[in-house]
Amino acid sequence: MEQVRIVRLGIFLSIYLLFSVNFVAGQSLASSSASFAEQTSYPEFSGKDFIYYFCGANGHQSGTLKATSAGSQVTFLWEKYNPSTGTFSFLTNETGSSSALTGLENGCYRVSFRENGVDYLYRAWIMNGWIEVTAGISESNCQSFQLQGGATGLNYMYYDLSSRQPVTINSGYKYFWYRDNIAASTVQSPLIFNPPTSNSVYRLEVTDRAGCMQSSQVTYESIVTKAKFSWKANQELSAQFTIPEAPLEVKFTNESENGDPDKFEWFLYADKAVIDLEGSAGGKVDTSYLAQIYEVSPVYTYENSGKYKVKLVSAKQSAGYTCRDTSYLKDYIVVDTSLVKVAPAFTPNGDGVNDVLVIQTRSLESLDFQVFNRWGRIVHKFSKSGYIPADSELAAWDGKVNGKQATPGVYFYVVDAVGRDGERRRKKGFVQMIW
Repeated sequence: MEQVRIVRLGIFLSIYLLFSVNFVAGQSLASSSASFAEQTSYPEFSGKDFIYYFCGANGHQSGTLKATSAGSQVTFLWEKYNPSTGTFSFLTNETGSSSALTGLENGCYRVSFRENGVDYLYRAWIMNGWIEVTAGISESNCQSFQLQGGATGLNYMYYDLSSRQPVTINSGYKYFWYRDNIAASTVQSPLIFNPPTSNSVYRLEVTDRAGCMQSSQVTYESIVTKAKFSWKANQELSAQFTIPEAPLEVKFTNESENGDPDKFEWFLYADKAVIDLEGSAGGKVDTSYLAQIYEVSPVYTYENSGKYKVKLVSAKQSAGYTCRDTSYLKDYIVVDTSLVKVAPAFTPNGDGVNDVLVIQTRSLESLDFQVFNRWGRIVHKFSKSGYIPADSELAAWDGKVNGKQATPGVYFYVVDAVGRDGERRRKKGFVQMIW
């Protein structure tokens, strides 16, 4: 622990002495407006100089340098390095406690002055950085598209002051792609899978080691589609019956994205039980359709009980491609099985409660319903093929015979029905008419 304290004390003391010397001496060459600064690494020349980077458009000259004395009036002699000869040539001079140059082009600058009998000499490199960015799309198909990013800029370079050997600095380009301002990739030319279904702007931002940044953008014109749909049964359910019965009218709503209106294909599969049976027998189950419809949002009536799958294919045609996407119904459209049920009693007294003998049905194809009195005479009869749920009111007996109220008592009924699931439903029993 004591060693750590000594090391920390040494660091603080070194920093204090460094700032104290700079404060007392005051002589310097720097640039306060540079975007970035780093030191040279000469291959042969001993010593290090600062490199000051400035960002702007191609051809700009934004470099600035400021030489400062410790406060005395001195003459600053400015020179510029010539890499062809390896010498510094006179640029300008100025008298004062400081001297600043602006609008400097790329290159190495040297300033010298004498203060209080001591000669000072400083050097610095100026680099006016710039970037030009291109963004494009080289290939686009139904599965992906290729973004193409490019960047050119100033070749950052300085020279060894002894050998005049050029030293190249890596520009360090970094690429950032954004789709509608959301980060998409950091690869220069990424391959984008699962293309969006809407035209989208892709913006490319490129930065270099100096923090210079430029951007460009390209619009991806979508050639793909995404199939999507929902459905709704045109039938009211109840707490007693939560599954719709046959016949069931279903409204399909097409929610596909970017599909051509004339290229939608709906595949309404047969009952799951039928498909399973065909599959077990080695048949082609993918072609077992009740219907194949070419409409945007069709309406279809399921005539029979069962469990039904639905598939929608959406297509988008463009030059050279017809892209398709398929959406399957996650679950099943379930249509209830058949049912026949007769109440044990009814009270046709006109109070609005249980006034008629209702035969409760579900998913029937045909119904034959007869009611007999104690002598075996038919007092009520209903028979229909192509039965629909609304017919239950017609099948009900209001307790009258030839328009007159029947005698209270026990009656006998017989039901013979065929369900839309193929089942035959037969029932017989007694029902009591109560006043």
